[in-house]
Amino acid sequence: MGDFKASVVAYEVQKSFANKFFSNKTVAKSLIDDTSGNLLDNLYLLLYVFTKNKKESEKTTRNIIKISIKLGMLQRGEKFSLEEKDCLIQIQKNLRAVAMTLISFYQVDFTYDRNFVIKYLTELETLLKNLISNHLTDKSVGRVEQIFGVVKTPEFLDSVYVPKKNSEMREIMGKVVSDLNSCLEAGIL
Repeated sequence: MGDFKASVVAYEVQKSFANKFFSNKTVAKSLIDDTSGNLLDNLYLLLYVFTKNKKESEKTTRNIIKISIKLGMLQRGEKFSLEEKDCLIQIQKNLRAVAMTLISFYQVDFTYDRNFVIKYLTELETLLKNLISNHLTDKSVGRVEQIFGVVKTPEFLDSVYVPKKNSEMREIMGKVVSDLNSCLEAGIL
């Protein structure tokens, strides 16, 4: 009778469904709390102003949503080993630390340290890729690489944090910082 397991098939169908279902921003937003939705909307605007490319900005935002939802599905489906659960906890801690660092760099002038941010974002990317590589496809790993390929670039970070380099991005970053604070307060991050 072999290796057939209904739970594995159901999980694969759920993953495939998530890929198709969450590619629509409106549908995804209805499944995400308002605080996270606001953060993602403002992150999209920040990416759009930086790239001047609607399609690329949407792709990055969509990839963030897909990876977040898939991680949640893996966690709720109890697919992680004890070691992987520890890695997920480390990812959550790192994400929280990165969020607080980004907030601080925005709120306190002349504290921005590009290499510090890139180091922590690279560490976060590596942890995420290591965690998902055993559970998701190479395409999902590629999504993580695409996300970080944008947000950890010196050009993107400098445009947000170097005063007067890009005033439009700096203004939107104020909204992102407010949303990050709300997410931290709500325990989302």
